[in-house]
Amino acid sequence: MPAGIPIEDIHLPGAKPGHIERLLPDPALLTRPGETSAGGVTFRSAAGPGSPASTAESAGDGRPSAWTIAAVQSTVTPDVLRDHVARISGAAPLVEGEPLRVRSRDASAEDNPRVVEALARRLSDLGLTVRLHPFRWRGRQLFNVEAEHGVAGADSAVLITAHLDSTASGGDFVDESGEPRPYDPAVDPAPGADDDGSGTAGVMAAAECLSALLADGRAPVRTVRFVLFNAEEQGLVGSKFYARAAAAAGDRIAGVFQMDMIAGLQQGNMPTVEIHTGSSVPGPVVAASDALGGLVARTLPAIDAEVTVQQLTGLTDPAVGRSDHASFHERGWAAVAVSEDLFATPDGLPGTGTRQYHTPGDTLLDQDHSTQFAATIARSVTATALTLAGL
Repeated sequence: MPAGIPIEDIHLPGAKPGHIERLLPDPALLTRPGETSAGGVTFRSAAGPGSPASTAESAGDGRPSAWTIAAVQSTVTPDVLRDHVARISGAAPLVEGEPLRVRSRDASAEDNPRVVEALARRLSDLGLTVRLHPFRWRGRQLFNVEAEHGVAGADSAVLITAHLDSTASGGDFVDESGEPRPYDPAVDPAPGADDDGSGTAGVMAAAECLSALLADGRAPVRTVRFVLFNAEEQGLVGSKFYARAAAAAGDRIAGVFQMDMIAGLQQGNMPTVEIHTGSSVPGPVVAASDALGGLVARTLPAIDAEVTVQQLTGLTDPAVGRSDHASFHERGWAAVAVSEDLFATPDGLPGTGTRQYHTPGDTLLDQDHSTQFAATIARSVTATALTLAGL
């Protein structure tokens, strides 16, 4: 690597979008504690009035029940997602009734901690247990946001995740003389409506869905966590710190569902969803992650029969090491990243996702931003994750 070049600015030729992982020295990586629970995807009986038998006892293939689908359809809607994206991308005030509009969620931007605070407050209002997980990056203290519905005696936790930060490092900027200049993350706009405002909105809507189910007397049998990672654009920094802490605490994680860029759909194209389970880490995590991706793939047609599903796995998966699910792979936990159609096919056909990747044009008003498509993905992930949690 060239000296003095930030890791987030290093991209392999033709590897757009994505990052090269920042390596954090940690001898605990050699143990991969998640492997003890990565032998296969298992289901537990749901609890509460009218709850169906466990998936393992009924369908046996992880398909969400009709009432889970109905609950997700009614709570994870395009309007709900649009409202969340609007608040964190600057299209609307961050907090209703207050003037502040977010200019950037970049890890270096002054709005980043404000967004963290607003998201944490909203999740707390849902009755979830909220924790801010601090970590240091370039002398700054940043926070991941975790909201949990804990289940006493649960055998493990199910995580629904996204990254809350943004960047516009791919944009064109000029100085006062009109000359090109580098992106300045401290001052330049980085609305990140799709990357990853859409995924963040999906996590928030999923949390609202669970809150509604709990109010209706339903109860999962596994702990459910909603986690929003910071500094993903700097090489998955926040999720690496989170996964390291989870491993040190002896957490048992049944599966991680990451949503990263779920609203990009170029007009006139058929919707295509990419399910990424590829891992550079060998062992049980490979089959376990593939099984997790298979659950999402089987749920998608129940949400929208017109959607095309691409399951990408193995070392040829173009998203290996390029979203926060990779931080869990390296600990041995099953994890999947679900996204819009980002990557070109092996035949060279371009993806049909956003054309505003890492630019100031990644806004809610971008012609490629589809909250309807985002709802399809968010509903599928939410229904799958809640089914794994026993609902």
